[in-house]
Amino acid sequence: MPEQTHRVYLGEGVKADLPLNWVDEHLGIYSFVLIDKVKWVRAAAHALLAKIDQQLAGDEIDMILTPEAKAITLAYEIAVGMGFDEYVVARKSVKAYMPNPVSVPVKSITTRVPQQLFFDSSDVERLRGKRVLLIDDVVSTGATLGALFDFLESIDSQVVLTACVLTEGEERDEYRGVPLLHLGHIPLVFAD
Repeated sequence: MPEQTHRVYLGEGVKADLPLNWVDEHLGIYSFVLIDKVKWVRAAAHALLAKIDQQLAGDEIDMILTPEAKAITLAYEIAVGMGFDEYVVARKSVKAYMPNPVSVPVKSITTRVPQQLFFDSSDVERLRGKRVLLIDDVVSTGATLGALFDFLESIDSQVVLTACVLTEGEERDEYRGVPLLHLGHIPLVFAD
């Protein structure tokens, strides 16, 4: 019988007990919903900023990119901490204010159907040719990262660093040869 909660530490003495939720009859995940937890976001952002500072030798990041939606508040806090005035959000739907949107296909572990991530033309230009820090809440299969890596490569941009709060399933410290900074790890749960 798997544990019904899994404890993770987010920095600054902040801990979170994550409930086990079943994605389907075979796969369970410890649910980590960061977007509405101010204390969690601030603690994780400060802890990740310390790791980012240790990893970077100088001014090696031009832009921050995060997928919608759960990591937006984390990306905001990290952007503020790094002195950025803006960052880019890969949207999960096209908005009326998005001129000439570009779509990127992705299938994550927590969605049942393939999704699209969207960038408007101004986002594409803000990212084009830049050195990018990718920020997400959880990296599990790497599907979202892979889609974003491929998109950024297509516009001559380079991911120089990735950061997430937790890895899930496979523990990893890099993705496609790029360092992946994280604060902890959560296992996947498989039904017998």
